Amino acid sequence: MRPWSYRLLASATAIAIMTLSVAANAQTTIRFGTAVPEANTAEVLGMKAMKDYIDFKSDGELQVELLFGTLGAGERELTEMVQQGALEMALAADGAVTGFYPKLQVFAIPYLFKSSPVAWEFTHQPLVKEMQDELLETTGLRSVVWAENGFRNLTNSKHEVKGPEDMQGLKMRVMESPVYMRFMESLGAAATPISFAELVMSLQQGVVDGQENASSNVFENGMADVQKYFSTTEHIYSMTLITINDGFYQSLTPGQQQIIMEAGRLYASVANAFKVSADREYVERIRDEKGLQVHITTAEEKEAFRALSQGPVVEYLNEQLGKEFVDRVLAAVADSEQAVYNQ
Repeated sequence: MRPWSYRLLASATAIAIMTLSVAANAQTTIRFGTAVPEANTAEVLGMKAMKDYIDFKSDGELQVELLFGTLGAGERELTEMVQQGALEMALAADGAVTGFYPKLQVFAIPYLFKSSPVAWEFTHQPLVKEMQDELLETTGLRSVVWAENGFRNLTNSKHEVKGPEDMQGLKMRVMESPVYMRFMESLGAAATPISFAELVMSLQQGVVDGQENASSNVFENGMADVQKYFSTTEHIYSMTLITINDGFYQSLTPGQQQIIMEAGRLYASVANAFKVSADREYVERIRDEKGLQVHITTAEEKEAFRALSQGPVVEYLNEQLGKEFVDRVLAAVADSEQAVYNQ
């Protein structure tokens, strides 16, 4: 072979290697973590819908790796991993993110939202966009979407809970949020912060008597297996936040960024609808399949819970977040109600 032939072959080989390298580098993996185990829940279905959308719409340039409860970390730790860049994206309940952005505590006002549609409407209010921008500016956590985590209900292993007087003396697990602690304490219960990942074991071992969560979480994530009583108090509406590391987000092309945000809206559509439609079914399955004694909380009983718990929480939040901000939230909720009910 002539010398120039060797050089041509070497050049062609180098080009081929470079082409393969560029092709390999064109594929970007997005590790998307949650503390929730893989099950037939709104969170899992929504995350899978996001993955399918992103993988397809990016033509494989973006590949989402779903991590369902496999990292051994709670929601707060997962969010911290996103903040530090150790994970690209994570899903967490609002209460777990309050340590990064305290204003999220406002959603723990008891009986803040009359219904799920009011809460969905609220997420489109200008005030929420301001909050998302502030979260990004102060933490580096960009919001992909805020969606439904569901109305939270009470379970325990001691006795039936009909009214707030039945909460006296119960040891109740709460998320790592001072507002949830204030809520439980206003009802006479002892509040104990425990991560979601350790919740079932803590209930099983008697570290706490009970907890509060959406009915789907109670059934699918093992709480119903270690509890005896369930009450549909619907005392607090919880949101789920999907956050993405902003440095990673900024490294993507505008088209890829658009795909991720579209996928976030898809998550909200799937999770919101599934949460609402499945709630009754989950309550019935908690009773019929898991054997818990279920109490359907009446409007009068809810009012008794609200009368005791809402004032102390609002007062606390006025001190922590400023009365002006809390009043703006309450006004935005009123606007959302008007939009939903055409009043």
